[in-house]
Amino acid sequence: MNWIKDLTKKLKPKLENLFNKKSTLPDNLWTNCASCSNIIYREDIENNLYCCTNCQEPQQILPRKRFEILFDEGTYEELETPRLSSDPLNWSDISSYKDKVKKARKKFNQRHAALVAVGSINKMQAVVYCMNQKFLGGSVGIEEGEAFVFACKYAVEHKLPFIAFPQTGGQKMQHSAFALMQMPKSIIGLQMLEEKGLPAIIMATSPVAGGVTASWFYGPSVFVFAESENTKIMFAGPGVIKRTIGEDLPSGFQTAGYLLKKGFVDRIIHRKNHREELSNLLSILLNLEIKKAEDTTDAAEQNTVSPQQIISA
Repeated sequence: MNWIKDLTKKLKPKLENLFNKKSTLPDNLWTNCASCSNIIYREDIENNLYCCTNCQEPQQILPRKRFEILFDEGTYEELETPRLSSDPLNWSDISSYKDKVKKARKKFNQRHAALVAVGSINKMQAVVYCMNQKFLGGSVGIEEGEAFVFACKYAVEHKLPFIAFPQTGGQKMQHSAFALMQMPKSIIGLQMLEEKGLPAIIMATSPVAGGVTASWFYGPSVFVFAESENTKIMFAGPGVIKRTIGEDLPSGFQTAGYLLKKGFVDRIIHRKNHREELSNLLSILLNLEIKKAEDTTDAAEQNTVSPQQIISA
């Protein structure tokens, strides 16, 4: 039986190496659809604009990936937004909030939950504000709020339309009242666009909640769109509402499809149609504003009385 022991000694290291050897294949080859739970090959979903190949439901994507999909190739530029304190109240619970922000910044290579870019969508120039819900829940604090106003101001200064892609849990509790102040600030930003006759579009991407729903979506002359009928748009979560009123909620409650029927959402535009439909809409709106301005100028000229007319009269 010694030969068995000798053979075992020889084979043991080889067997251990075989089972302990790490796979050279990446561990993220597959992903699950957030809507139908279908298991999808990651490369297939990437080639499908990050939409499920089974049900076509748009999946969450990061801002820079959205910029790549939305803008004409090589035409967009990220804009640096104002740098403010990420932790004005020195918030701390189990761990320091500053440390959480540092980790998120390192992971996503962005200062806060929003990025702003300017570029062409089918040759139509626009300013785009895009949120990252994976960056600490996409919560809106003073940095995200200031970035929103900055984007609106930039659009006004350069006479460009404005598009926002919210994806957020709402206002940042770690900024307390400072976070709530961002709600009226965002309305002011949208008001500036309206005063200059510039289109403002809010394209909801799931989920959108809290103060963003209660402010951006009620902005003056804002077009409210969603990229899917299943996009979640809410103020408070369904569980909170149910516990408050003690009743079951309607089927599809707080989805874009439900809100479209109620008039809160103007249109569902699937991600695959964003470039075509948004550029067409912007073209129509901008031409209407130009015509309106021309009509106003013509009317003013017709109503103007020259000094010579006054003298001759």
